[in-house]
Amino acid sequence: MGLAEITPGISGATIAGLFNVYQEFVRIISFFSPSQFKFSFKVIAKNINLRFSVPLFLGMITAIFLAVNLINYLITNFLFEFKIFLSILMMIAVFKNCLIDQTFMISLKFPMQFLVGILIAICISMTLLEFSYSAFTPVVKILFLVFAGFLSFTAFILPGVSGSLVLVLLGVYQEVILSLQNLDFFNLSPLILGLIISFLIIPSEIIKSFKKNENSVKVFFSGLIFGSVPSVWLHLN
Repeated sequence: MGLAEITPGISGATIAGLFNVYQEFVRIISFFSPSQFKFSFKVIAKNINLRFSVPLFLGMITAIFLAVNLINYLITNFLFEFKIFLSILMMIAVFKNCLIDQTFMISLKFPMQFLVGILIAICISMTLLEFSYSAFTPVVKILFLVFAGFLSFTAFILPGVSGSLVLVLLGVYQEVILSLQNLDFFNLSPLILGLIISFLIIPSEIIKSFKKNENSVKVFFSGLIFGSVPSVWLHLN
């Protein structure tokens, strides 16, 4: 998931779905929503599932900081092969969601959800709008990084929509990658603030949607993943 999140075009949540850890992952982070969180060590230990969350988040954080150079190497030297690999992963995720996790006949009941997911992902990946982050004033840069952090984390927990692609479209991807390479947490702090805001709000809404209709949500996510395949070819370079 960490590798996916620093690769424009593929979502960490897509990888979570492939390994059947997505719902538990979102359930754990949704516990920290202000409407649900209770400051009690017993309640926290019960809800965050340490045996699951510690290895998962440790792996993600390790990958993000150690694999930045690996991703750059693959993009520079094996771009075409890397794009094919990511596209295949995404198609496997669609197949798994719609044909393995639930029967094809159940998935067929939600064609509109699939089409809406595709359209949203295509609109994001095909957008020609780019922001000139370097031209902003220092104050606007800080506010913009908070906004970028909020959108990128929201995208991160939506299978199909790449958080790093959002950073590319907002024009801050290189800035963020450079800060990660240099461990410049001061420069990253506005982005981290935006991540935290999204972290406190969005996961609980996703859990509510799953509880309401899990089958249709999976089909919608599959549409997002399917529609995001072009973003791998358009924005990963």
